[in-house]
Amino acid sequence: MNKMNQLKKKTSIYIILLLLIQGVYAQEVKVKWNFAEDYNAKDKLGLSITLVNLGKQSIDLSKSGLWFNSLYPISDLQQSNYQFHNRNGNLYQVTFNQKSILQAKDSIQLRYQSPYPITHISLIPNGFYLQSINDPAQTIDLGHPEITALQLSTETQHQFLAELYDQNSSFKKAEVQRILPSVSQVTYQQGNLSLTGKINAYIDPIFKSEVPYIQEFTASFKGMQWIQTAKEKALIRVLHTSDLPKEGYKLTISKEGLLIAASSSAGVFYAIQTLRSLLTAEQLNGKQGITLPYLNIQDQPRFEYRGFMMDISRNFKDVQTIKKYLDLMATLKLNKFHLHLIDDEGWRLEIPSLPELTEIGAVRSASFEDGKSIQPAYGSGPKASQGAYLSKEQFKDILVYAAQRHITVIPEVESPGHGRASIKAMETRYNRFMKQGKQKEAEEFLLYEAADQSVYSSAQYWDDNVMNPALPAVYRFIDVVLEEIKQMYQEAGLTLTRISLGGDEVPSGSWEKSPAIKELMKKEGFQTVYEVWPYYIQQIYDICQRKGLEMAGWEEFGMVNKGAGMVVNEELSHLPIQLDVWNNVIGGGQEDLAYRLANAGYKTVFTSCANFYLDMVWDQDFREPGLKWASITDLNQSYSFLPTAFFANMKYTKAGRKLDTNYLNKKVRLTEKGKANLEGIKAAIWAESVLTADRMDYMVLPRLYALAERAWAKEKDWENEDKFDYQLYQNSYAALANKIGIEELPKLNLIGNGFSYRLPSIGLKLTGAKLLANAEIEGFEIRYTLDQSEPSRNSQLFPKDGLQLDKVSAKQIKVSAWDREGRTGRTSTYTLK
Repeated sequence: MNKMNQLKKKTSIYIILLLLIQGVYAQEVKVKWNFAEDYNAKDKLGLSITLVNLGKQSIDLSKSGLWFNSLYPISDLQQSNYQFHNRNGNLYQVTFNQKSILQAKDSIQLRYQSPYPITHISLIPNGFYLQSINDPAQTIDLGHPEITALQLSTETQHQFLAELYDQNSSFKKAEVQRILPSVSQVTYQQGNLSLTGKINAYIDPIFKSEVPYIQEFTASFKGMQWIQTAKEKALIRVLHTSDLPKEGYKLTISKEGLLIAASSSAGVFYAIQTLRSLLTAEQLNGKQGITLPYLNIQDQPRFEYRGFMMDISRNFKDVQTIKKYLDLMATLKLNKFHLHLIDDEGWRLEIPSLPELTEIGAVRSASFEDGKSIQPAYGSGPKASQGAYLSKEQFKDILVYAAQRHITVIPEVESPGHGRASIKAMETRYNRFMKQGKQKEAEEFLLYEAADQSVYSSAQYWDDNVMNPALPAVYRFIDVVLEEIKQMYQEAGLTLTRISLGGDEVPSGSWEKSPAIKELMKKEGFQTVYEVWPYYIQQIYDICQRKGLEMAGWEEFGMVNKGAGMVVNEELSHLPIQLDVWNNVIGGGQEDLAYRLANAGYKTVFTSCANFYLDMVWDQDFREPGLKWASITDLNQSYSFLPTAFFANMKYTKAGRKLDTNYLNKKVRLTEKGKANLEGIKAAIWAESVLTADRMDYMVLPRLYALAERAWAKEKDWENEDKFDYQLYQNSYAALANKIGIEELPKLNLIGNGFSYRLPSIGLKLTGAKLLANAEIEGFEIRYTLDQSEPSRNSQLFPKDGLQLDKVSAKQIKVSAWDREGRTGRTSTYTLK
């Protein structure tokens, strides 16, 4: 009994000490990140993480591990008192030896390096925490590090700002595009229609579903009220006609009134979006009266598939954020919302019959080794991420909300790669049933084979994220998940017609040492493991067919490895599989892949990573968030995408200038058959570096406007290799950019709770004794300071004709753009020599 009391006493003291230490850590330990002093982004890639003890007590680091996430691999420099360890994926741990004491008011610097240059802030390690070695449940969240940016020389910085100025200048001389996205045919007449007071309106009963949106559209207009009346008395008429395409419409504005004619509710809806684009933000929010120009429009979309993909798996986004983006998509006439629900780092949709998928797969925490969660990723930190998924009812709500806006939600369930969240959740389910002695139930949905000794590393450095296609449980799992998702659509009063089953980035080495795969190969007569891939595609295609679903997936579903890398699989091209083709990195060798797959017969959606992967950085400035493996993508780079003539203006893009003409001449062009198979285009926002909704706004906007223009507007006369005219292209881009900056971005504050869109950066160039400044897009104030402080809303406006430097006394001139709401963009700093 005495020993028991002593043990309890020791335990109590231990817990008290842990709590005291936690308090010290939480308040007084800071993490800093920096480049090594001799870093040069070429052959000297040293980096450092520094732990700073701001408190009055020393800390024994040997009793804790330092954990964090890093998008880039980390190499230990073989230090004697600490070691870096990869704990799978992008999770790293630093362990310390017994003599590692962090003294009060002191710091310890951990040196390491990565094989790749750190060029932007999103590549900095994040999500730091300390975890007790003796009691893993005890963690201290240290958050994200304090970052020291790479310092550029004055000459390099001046060159960057001057190049930005010149680029901005090249797109200045253009009128504002009247409507975004552009309409197919429009003629303007003299005169305007003013809408005030009580307005008689007639809406054909067949379009009753659009009445709420017409009412919503007009509700904010002060001094105007719509009254439904007979057709003959109506100033505004919405009429049905059968001689227009499904999504097409006619819009006439004249002294007789406003007429919309369409064959479908979608056509009426898109006509309303055209009216919205004709109006200013002040008119839309009721601060000005409604005046519309006399015109005649006949319009229809260029592509049937006009898409936007949102990844909510890597970093979850909630219902309100999703709905806000659905509203934005509606205004831009986008009609396909590809919802990336599942990946290695999270399962984000409730499947009631398999509750472990969200109980385990939607929870990331530091205690992941107990099987009750998955490991931290992309800066999520140690705390369990509860509720980070869409419930069944929330998903149904999103489906209805989208359908009301003529948007189809296409869910994606990643398989067989990118399947770690699924695999780990079903592993926990397996262990639970095995403890109950229920082997049959345990194995029903088991997605991996314990005896599989295959060695691989995925694109995100996972070594256990691939389902095993030789297991019947894999197909049972997919069948059940698809059935439950299908049921959700039915309960929402809708029909699931198309679903994506992923299919991308199955790493080399998968399945090669799997006994179950060897048995499958023997049974099917396969000569190599590569034949397992088309076998898997056929199996899941058959599941979709039995459920009346069209299967979609990434480009690999239309490819096969015959021993020398992935090539187009002609043998499956007869199947109605829709492919999302992303791999066209300029200079990467696959620039023509979308065309090759479409030419072969696959229904193709061109999801160009070189133009419309919106998680890519905007430019070379270190402060810009995002990744750069696919492209450096500003608004012009996005707009430069020509869906059916990808190579026409290649030489004018930054990456394309480096390519030899013979290199491009060898690439496959789109045939007439291929053109018929090109269903449309899509933008995508991947969330590895997009931790918050505000960051997503910054990455998506304004680049999504370019996607909308390319998806809806008809093909330009110069949009081909034979007739391409770069000057016409520049004029077209400048008109679009002016429309975005001057008229469209201010309207974003009227959608939901608004968008934290990216404001333009300022180019600066010294000409004689004058410093000139301009913005990437028009519509913003440019303000500056001379005292080295950051510009504020009250700072001076930058002179339009330039700042005379011989009349100012300053070491630095800081300049930034400001919008109407008082938000500012990235500061440009010009240092005087």
